Amino acid sequence: MIKELLKAFEDLVYLERYPLLNGYLQKIDPRIKLFATAILIIVIVSTLKITPLLLLLITIISFTIVSKIPLKNFLIRVTIFIPIFAGIITLPLPFITPGLILTSFSIAGFSLNLTYEGVYKMILFTFRVWLSIAYLILLILTTKFTNMLYAMRRLKFPQIFIMLTSITYRFIFTFINESYRMILARESRITSKQRRLDIMRDLGNIIGTLFIRAYERGERVYFAMVSRGYSGEIKSINKLKIHVRDVIFLILTILICAVTILLNYLMVI
Repeated sequence: MIKELLKAFEDLVYLERYPLLNGYLQKIDPRIKLFATAILIIVIVSTLKITPLLLLLITIISFTIVSKIPLKNFLIRVTIFIPIFAGIITLPLPFITPGLILTSFSIAGFSLNLTYEGVYKMILFTFRVWLSIAYLILLILTTKFTNMLYAMRRLKFPQIFIMLTSITYRFIFTFINESYRMILARESRITSKQRRLDIMRDLGNIIGTLFIRAYERGERVYFAMVSRGYSGEIKSINKLKIHVRDVIFLILTILICAVTILLNYLMVI
C-alpha cells in the first residue's frame, strides 16, 4: 500500500508535461505570470466578500481551459490537502462568532449556537485559500521549472531561496524513487503477514536509512558543484523577452483585480 501511495505522490508532483502544451498561459513570459499571480493573491486575501471572488473563480477556470489543462484534473489537484485542511481549522468559527443564530444544539451538556456570520467567515476563508492555491498551481502547471527559477532571479528573489527551491525540486523525485525501491525490496522479502509493530519498526528503519542517504548524496552533490566552479550564483542560458501578448495579459489581470476590488466595496455579500 505504501508504494502505491509513493507512486501516486510522484504522479501528483510530476508537472513537467503541462508546460509543454500549446496553451495560452504557456506562451506568457514567466516573469509576467509570476508578477500577475502575486497581484491576484494579494487581491484574494484582501477581499472580504464572497461575490467578488466569484469573478476570480471564473477567471481561473477560463485560464485553465485556454491553457489546455484538463479541468477535472486541475480541480482535483487544487481541492486536496490544503483547502480541506483550511476548512477543518475553521470549523470552530460558526460556533464562536457572534451573530444571527441559525440553529442551536447541545453536546455533552454544552450549548452551541450556529451563527450566520460564523458560517460566512468559514466559507470565505476556505474559498480564499482555495483560490490562492489554485492560482499558484496554475502558475506551476503552465511554467517550466527552469524558466520559473530564471524569472525569480530576474525579479530579484533572494539567491538562497532560489537555490533551495531548485535543490528541493530536483531531489524530491530522487528521494521518492529511492523510497519506492527500498519499500519494494522490503516487501519482496516478506512471505507472511506482519504485525503492526513490525511494520512500524521497518518503516522507522526505512526513514532513518533514507535520511542518511539524503545527507550523503547532498554532500556529494555539493562537492561536485564546487569542483565545477559553483560560486553560489545560478547561471542560465535562457533569454526571455516580453512580447505584446505578455503586456495584454498583464493589463487584463490588473483590470480583473480592479473590478474585484470595486465589487468588494459595492456588493453586500
